[in-house]
Amino acid sequence: MEVREEVRQLADPLAAEDGLELVDVELLVQGGRRTIRVLLDRPGGVRVGDCARFSRRLSDCLEMNQTVAGPYFLEVSSPGLDRPIRTLDAVLRFAGQRAALTTTVACEGRRHYEGELLGPSEGRAGIRTDEGDEHWFPWAEVKTAHLVVDPWVGPRSAGDPRQGGGPR
Repeated sequence: MEVREEVRQLADPLAAEDGLELVDVELLVQGGRRTIRVLLDRPGGVRVGDCARFSRRLSDCLEMNQTVAGPYFLEVSSPGLDRPIRTLDAVLRFAGQRAALTTTVACEGRRHYEGELLGPSEGRAGIRTDEGDEHWFPWAEVKTAHLVVDPWVGPRSAGDPRQGGGPR
């Protein structure tokens, strides 16, 4: 079993015990430095204390189980504003929000889509582009997906002329 999956199997029940959602586990190798990054969330957000407590508990489990051979860094954080979408359950939770999606196979010459997240429906996720076109993809063909946050949406929708929205 690969390290990422082993860490996920240890982290998932620990997160559940603390009322947290395990969003993702990443294993990064950069210049010989190995980093295990764990992303957690909960309704209302994750606090620094939640991450610190979880990090200590997971670190103890990783050490006890000798999951990772050799030195590594453990990072525990919230998923951030551009939260990755890793499951169809997450697609359901964030449907209606702006997202970017990349497919493994090109469809009509495109692999990258951005717009309103739709679905899920019959094992597929969809995107409604700004032009109003809907594109649906089997979840197995989605390579990456994440939320997209536009910091100007609030001012634009409020009609703030300084931000390019509303009447002038």
